[in-house]
Amino acid sequence: MDKNKICEAMYALPGGIVVKRRKSMFMPGLLFAAGVVLVVLDNIYGASLSNDLRSAAVFVGGALAVTGMILLSARLFSASGVPYHRGKRSYLLFEELCFEPAKRPEVVRSVAEGAVDRLLAMPHTGVPSLTVALYRTADNRFAAMQAFEYADLEYRALTELKIVGK
Repeated sequence: MDKNKICEAMYALPGGIVVKRRKSMFMPGLLFAAGVVLVVLDNIYGASLSNDLRSAAVFVGGALAVTGMILLSARLFSASGVPYHRGKRSYLLFEELCFEPAKRPEVVRSVAEGAVDRLLAMPHTGVPSLTVALYRTADNRFAAMQAFEYADLEYRALTELKIVGK
């Protein structure tokens, strides 16, 4: 199962509907800033706080600052991006839907018809013997999906890549 091929096919759609884009740095920046604020407030008001509260503020602030710094650096220096739908102005959600092997005809038919809602409504399992790789918008109006079967220690494509809502 190659997610990169699915992404490349979406990026090649006419009109540039889906583009490769980095995720926002707002949340990691917010985590880092919140951690720094907690540590600074501890230094300013530390004399009036109990030892337990000071220790908790430094620990939580330090953990938030380090986590934010790691996430910021990962997003800043990473060369990879994720699929972004320009029309919906949102990142595409990726899911791997796993089904029982007995559901194979129904899964193949649903992928061929582009029935995202039907695939999401079907019962899922935790065993990836029959899997659908699915990129979709939150409202399911745009989706790219392909069904795979795990056999002989590899995933084999059961269907062609289906893109709905071009």
